[in-house]
Amino acid sequence: MKRNRVDIAVVGAGIVGMAQATLLAVRHPQLRIAVLEAATEQPAAPEDHYDPRVVALTRASQQLLEEVGAWDHIVAARACPYTDMRVWDAEGTGSVSFSCRDVHQPNLGHIVENTVVSAALRAQLDTLPNVSLIAGFRLDTWWRDCGHWHLQSRPAQESVAEDLNQQGEIVETRLLIGADGARSRVRDLLRIRCKDTDYDQVALVCVARSAESHRHTAWQCFLRSGPLAFLPLSGLGDEHHCAVVWSADRELARELLMLDDTAFALNLEKAFEGRLGAIESVGERFSFPLRGRHAEAYFGPGAVLVGDAAHTIHPLAGQGVNLGLQDVRILGEEIQRALKRGLEPFDESVLARYQRRRRGDNEATLRAMSAFKSLFGAGELHWRWLRNTGLSMVDASPLLKKRIILRAMAA
Repeated sequence: MKRNRVDIAVVGAGIVGMAQATLLAVRHPQLRIAVLEAATEQPAAPEDHYDPRVVALTRASQQLLEEVGAWDHIVAARACPYTDMRVWDAEGTGSVSFSCRDVHQPNLGHIVENTVVSAALRAQLDTLPNVSLIAGFRLDTWWRDCGHWHLQSRPAQESVAEDLNQQGEIVETRLLIGADGARSRVRDLLRIRCKDTDYDQVALVCVARSAESHRHTAWQCFLRSGPLAFLPLSGLGDEHHCAVVWSADRELARELLMLDDTAFALNLEKAFEGRLGAIESVGERFSFPLRGRHAEAYFGPGAVLVGDAAHTIHPLAGQGVNLGLQDVRILGEEIQRALKRGLEPFDESVLARYQRRRRGDNEATLRAMSAFKSLFGAGELHWRWLRNTGLSMVDASPLLKKRIILRAMAA
């Protein structure tokens, strides 16, 4: 059975996992790092159409990706800077607009397809001699002794023959980082419980082409059934495509998924109030249930959680990946601080400091998103008056808008 010995093993080769591995490898060339990924292949960004699964990267996330050397790859592929944001309540007159000009910046952030970010991180990871990606590693069994985790993968396929190639492999590591998503196996092996919130909604995502240009603006409409966002895309020849994220109550989502493309486009145009003219076409639709999760702890003996393994939130503010990348940054800072002090990266005090710096902020964000979801989903007159008045008050206050923008850009 093949055995790999490393200093740090990152389980999960998504955006957060690869960012964590790349950051640590760039800062600490002396560390041996492995990224363990269950899949054998990573999907590439399509060349002739957009991937509907996108991230709204903040300036803070951009800076992290610049540090690890991935940002140039992203820009060379395709990324759409957005300069403005429009938010309104479909059941009232309240609205608010934000502009990069309010804070004297070139943009508010970038909308980038998940596959573009992943490909950029992988390209950079491949250039680093002290980090390796082990594909097809499906975590099966584990044990801990002498301060090390031993992780064993499931064989690639069942075989009755005594073939060593079918025995899987073992990775031995001093620090285990769980970046393996909402259904984290690492979280399970640490026996960390989660607080779950069922939002009773389903997110529908697709790419839509509108008659009018998106004008590099991110649009969000709050419907009683859930928020609807149009996020601008560019890089394939025009500025008429947007990634659509429609968070709808389950029954409505089921009805929308049953419609053909023409009927769905008409419903989408109506819900969006025709802000970008007619919806001329829609791409393949994907859906996933919305749940909020927050781990009761972020670490265990020699192991730590980042990204969706630690927390998932409602997508109405598009902060999921940004929160994960902030986890990456803070954990990286704590490991760097530990090494300078002569501590091991897996020392309990190091992981506890990371938890103190991140869990409270993430908890506050989860609570805020749940409150927003409840506020904008309420149909009673007094709640409608409150949210519309609030939006209008924010829009009328340049100072408050500036503070909101700067806070969002730093997230």
